[in-house]
Amino acid sequence: MAGYQFIHYEAYARNGNEKKRSLISIAEEADRAPGSHPHVLNPLPPETLLGNSFVDAARQLVSAADESRVNHGGKKRKLRKDANVGIGLIASHPTSLNDIHALPEPDRQRMIDDVRDWAEDVIMFAQAEFPDLVRVAALHWDETHPHIHILIGNTDPTEDFEVNHKGEQARRRAQGNDRSAHGKKAGNDAYIREMRRFQDRYHHEVAMHHGQARLGPGRRRLTRAQWQKEQAQADALAHSKRLADEVQSKIENDLADAAMQAQVIVDASQQEAKHQRKKSEQERVQAEQERQQAEALKQQAAEEARQASELKAQTEQVKSALDERVRELSKYDGMFGKVLGWLGIRQRIERKAEAKFQKQIAGLKKEVDSLSARIDRDDAVKKQHDHAVGALNALQKVLSVSVEDYPSLKEKGALEAHFEYIQKIIDMNLPVGRLEEELNERMDSLRLSQHQSCSLATSPSSKMSY
Repeated sequence: MAGYQFIHYEAYARNGNEKKRSLISIAEEADRAPGSHPHVLNPLPPETLLGNSFVDAARQLVSAADESRVNHGGKKRKLRKDANVGIGLIASHPTSLNDIHALPEPDRQRMIDDVRDWAEDVIMFAQAEFPDLVRVAALHWDETHPHIHILIGNTDPTEDFEVNHKGEQARRRAQGNDRSAHGKKAGNDAYIREMRRFQDRYHHEVAMHHGQARLGPGRRRLTRAQWQKEQAQADALAHSKRLADEVQSKIENDLADAAMQAQVIVDASQQEAKHQRKKSEQERVQAEQERQQAEALKQQAAEEARQASELKAQTEQVKSALDERVRELSKYDGMFGKVLGWLGIRQRIERKAEAKFQKQIAGLKKEVDSLSARIDRDDAVKKQHDHAVGALNALQKVLSVSVEDYPSLKEKGALEAHFEYIQKIIDMNLPVGRLEEELNERMDSLRLSQHQSCSLATSPSSKMSY
């Protein structure tokens, strides 16, 4: 059985005396400094639960007290060396170490864990009683019972220093400046009430949850049977509390696991939604690009159709000009044409017709040049444009031939046949590339005929026959 509770705290000054030790001395004992614990035969290092060193923390409290001031008669004065500046709290577990070590190993370890849980609860209780003032806490395993030491105090200097001991604070409030026996009694009664309230709070917050009674059997004059019954009830309560804590802990763990799983699901859903949004955005961008490409192709096709229409119109104009020239030149064929040729009239008529035709060709060339400036940089369109220009140039060459340069055209019907051949090629509506090739071949044929005529005219056989 656990037994009853024990917790006590006391304020200490910077300097000790024959009745009370100094704050530093108490801290050295809690740290198990050599020579500071004559009552402990086999000292062990403390199990630190909060902070680091009691001595270091105590020195910080002392330093803060040295720099602090207190109101005295309306003036700010330094603290007296015997003024309390820190609190040492000690709480002991009712189960002895001998009883703990006598338990079987599984039970012994479980009991040690229970003691540590109790120590953690004591620290939480102290932090609630003295907010922001708990500096160091350590568990000792080297005396008859496991017990915890806690150091409490302010490490920051203050211009209005107040002792942190709740009982002393209650005494001062009740007694005030009354130094009489009545005033002192009122102060002492207030001190006792506050310290009893402190014990009651500790029992309600800590002890009862660990199977510890508020008071021992001797103080209440209980029989052994009554005390054992009360301890059994306290143990049952503590066991129920542990079971409730375990259930609560399991519930919290399950809730935490469920929350974690829910978070994983949420994260996965968010990730999938993000992926789908990204995919949709990519598809939207791709669709927009395809739409723009389609629009560009549509515009290109429209441009090519417009250019084809313009080229067709130009071809029609060339055809009309060719028809007109054939009609004009056909009038001068035959004997009448030869007579005009002898008189030089035919040449003038041809030059006039040539000038007129060249003017038409120049106009068409100007339109082609204007069209060139508007043609897109696309290779296919540019190539088509180049073929069109080549075809136009070739057409200009075959239409500009003269009988002086090509005497073979002087033969009867040769000139008319030449222009009829050109008109036939144009009527075939060949692609501009093919049209260019046909016209160039026609010019090559004329040049070849001219070359053969010259060769025959200068050959010895020709001279001899002549």
